[in-house]
Amino acid sequence: MERSDDIWGIKDCESRFVYTNRAFRDFLDIPAKFKIEGKRDEQLPTPVAKFASELQKQDRETISSGKRVTLIKTHFFNREKKLEPYLYEKFPLYDEQNECVGTVLYGRKMDFISLPQYVEELTTSECELKSPKALLLEPPSKLFTKKQLKVIFYALQSLSAKEIGRKLDRSNRTIENYLQAIYRTASVNSLPEFKKFCKREGFDRYIPEELISPKIQFIENRRMSS
Repeated sequence: MERSDDIWGIKDCESRFVYTNRAFRDFLDIPAKFKIEGKRDEQLPTPVAKFASELQKQDRETISSGKRVTLIKTHFFNREKKLEPYLYEKFPLYDEQNECVGTVLYGRKMDFISLPQYVEELTTSECELKSPKALLLEPPSKLFTKKQLKVIFYALQSLSAKEIGRKLDRSNRTIENYLQAIYRTASVNSLPEFKKFCKREGFDRYIPEELISPKIQFIENRRMSS
């Protein structure tokens, strides 16, 4: 765990930290001299502390059910304070007598793959699903303005100009003007052509930071721990 670049931590049955690795400290931007061991989530010097009650509820459920719990955490993580999504799992920890003595925490930066990508990959000649591509929270280039990038994000979900206008509180005409300007910049004439352009240039993996709020999402499908 100590050498891993992924996040690892161990808590006791009272949700007190027993161990955290270097990546965990970097993940939450915790000062090197701060003593985590013996502390609970609400005592950590990090904004994630405000989710302490939710996290500890999941600790108790993990211990009582013996099942793994999966979460998605979206926050300004790491020393660079970047808004990023992390897959975060916790599962019960047992001693040699098969008694639960706490929980193990594991986290890593999330990779994403869309359903259209999945279908396309399965229809390739190799018939193999390629590795998921990482979600981008910064545009791959400065080709488009911030306002255009928001329109692009929704356009790639195949929303109409009217639907995009409702999302961004703009008129249909304004959104249509944005789309025409975007198409000119990309040297395309239609949405299908633009989608191909975005896949080639990496804009299909970009999501504007303003559309992601710091949060924790609990995934209800739980798997039995091994």
